[in-house]
Amino acid sequence: MNGAPPPLKRIDHIVVLVRDLDLAFATYTERLGFPISWQVESKDGWRSSALWFGNASLELLEPSAGSGEAGAFFRRALDTRGEGLFLVAFEPTEIEYSVGALRRRGAHVADPIASAVFDPERRDGMRGYRSAFINRRSTPGLNSFICQYDTPFIPVDGGKGPLKVKKLDHVIIATEDVEEAAALWEKNLGLKRDAALEHPLGAGFKVARLPIGDAFLELVQPVEKEGRFYEQFQQRGEGMFSISVEVEDLDEAVSFLRDKDVKVSDPEPSIWPGARLARINHEYTHGVSIQLIERR
Repeated sequence: MNGAPPPLKRIDHIVVLVRDLDLAFATYTERLGFPISWQVESKDGWRSSALWFGNASLELLEPSAGSGEAGAFFRRALDTRGEGLFLVAFEPTEIEYSVGALRRRGAHVADPIASAVFDPERRDGMRGYRSAFINRRSTPGLNSFICQYDTPFIPVDGGKGPLKVKKLDHVIIATEDVEEAAALWEKNLGLKRDAALEHPLGAGFKVARLPIGDAFLELVQPVEKEGRFYEQFQQRGEGMFSISVEVEDLDEAVSFLRDKDVKVSDPEPSIWPGARLARINHEYTHGVSIQLIERR
């Protein structure tokens, strides 16, 4: 493994399950002010569209009627879990190499599957990609897969939108044991933590940070049986908890959202030095917990 390329390059996109794609897409673009990654596209069993975070997409996925196995999987998940965060897609170094490298590390990874979606910018009208799912046993509590496009992906809107989005900063993953989860992420996927915090700012949890590309995964474990995070952990269990999106000016972003009658918390210090954050109420994001973060 020494000297070999890492199997994962970056976070490509995050999948959110929604009941009404048109409503969710309008909410995220018109009310919340996120730029567009791709417009509505349909497959057998689901429709999706996405927002652009500067370095990754947030895919809004609505299961629909159809015979596709994947569509049925998404419908069952939506019925069971409700709207909200569901999957993380990583970009591999090269999908065949990465599948083999992950398997050699001990991760349980499916064989790559070829698919295609409609792309009006291409001469043949279709954009191909290959994907391979990673078993949840290899990524404690997290649904994930790797995804590689046949041609480089270009978002519809490469701008920053009214929120002045810079990038996806990090993904927060709740876990029962930070040490055990961090060890598994390193063993199975090659992601090594570069920082850890015990009881940050007196909070009842501890965290570990695992960089990937220009973002990172934040593993969070409750250590006290009280507080907002512990209560939500009891309700949800392990898995993707929230996402953090970096903006150029936090105060300006909060003001914009409040002008749109969106409930946002007051800016406060982040657990990570040199940063402030504010939280968008999940009632306005179709069940997705989103932090807006500003780094100085």
